[in-house]
Amino acid sequence: MRLMKLATLCYHKVGTEAKEGRRLNIHPDRLDSHVRFFKRRNYRFVKGSDLVQWPEEKTVCFTFDDGFVSTIDNGVPVLERHQVPMSVYVVSGFVGKASEWEGELARPLAGWDSLRKIQELGHEVGNHTVSHLRLGDLDGSEQRKQIRECHEAMLAEGLHPVSFCYPYGSLNAESDQVLQSSDYQVGLALGKRLPQTSDSQLAIPRIVIAYGDALPLLIYRLWIRPKLLSSK
Repeated sequence: MRLMKLATLCYHKVGTEAKEGRRLNIHPDRLDSHVRFFKRRNYRFVKGSDLVQWPEEKTVCFTFDDGFVSTIDNGVPVLERHQVPMSVYVVSGFVGKASEWEGELARPLAGWDSLRKIQELGHEVGNHTVSHLRLGDLDGSEQRKQIRECHEAMLAEGLHPVSFCYPYGSLNAESDQVLQSSDYQVGLALGKRLPQTSDSQLAIPRIVIAYGDALPLLIYRLWIRPKLLSSK
């Protein structure tokens, strides 16, 4: 199978089913198997901010939305063990609280101290807005406010956000210009396919990884399904 050069993966929580449930979660052992899969195939591991230029070689980007405590406690050790980088995108208004937008499924979010520590390890901590709203439902000025307030809060806490991640992957016709005017060169969205060079680097699609994504299913979702969909 010929694998596409750039794979962009979107994770959320990292933990056992008993503690974190199945929704937007992956077991640490399965995350480890994903990392080893790409290492065996000689992929280069990069952070979201590195995608300001399209890679010339096989490249994978592991991203983690929302900044859950479980990501820090269980995900960071996996990436550190393999000495590969990760990008964690945080919602500044909820740092140290819980993912209230998930309702009854809300889980604890990491605090500023934990986020500073992973930045010190060389991982990226990026901008995921101040309130986790769907930017696609907002006008340009409201989008800009969501991005700016998160950016300023992160700077005040000693973090250096360089790339941005759209909550829910939601954006509209104004989003590219808003993000660019906010001095971001990389924006990460969601999609059912991997990035292509025709994509805007302000809206790079990522595949959301599910709890049941063992390696055969991961391969199907990343490379086989998109090809089947494009041939229809």
